Amino acid sequence: QSPTNSAAAEQMAQDAAEFMTRDYTAIWEDRFVPKLLYANEAANNYMTKRMALQILSTVLLTRTNYNVMVRFVASARNCKVILLLLRHTSPHITLDAFHVFKVFVANPHKPLEVVKMLKDNQIKLSTYLQGLHAEKAQNDAQFRDEKALIIATIQAL
Repeated sequence: QSPTNSAAAEQMAQDAAEFMTRDYTAIWEDRFVPKLLYANEAANNYMTKRMALQILSTVLLTRTNYNVMVRFVASARNCKVILLLLRHTSPHITLDAFHVFKVFVANPHKPLEVVKMLKDNQIKLSTYLQGLHAEKAQNDAQFRDEKALIIATIQAL
């Protein structure tokens, strides 16, 4: 990639991050989460829910979107939505939800509401996560390590 294209891509990423931060409530709280992840007609569509989780995961794990990530994982409401999606019947959706959930657990500055939610469900979560995608954990060392770290973090609360 040429330096010009790289600089343009970085500028676009920065502009997008500024937009998502500035209009956080309108984008994430009013539209994205309730319309694409809650149990409603649009969100009940498998592909809609799956793509929404993949987009969310990408946004949260992109460095330029740090402010969006911090605000998103500070919400107990968002954590509850992701916890519900971890129990979805589709293994693909549960895997995508896990990638978002680990951001909540890894947050070193968890709000008390999120900590309480995780502590109140500590045993259930640990048990559930141990069995989550067991086949994948056998063949994917990174997934196995991430899952073990998330379980250990939850148990240490």
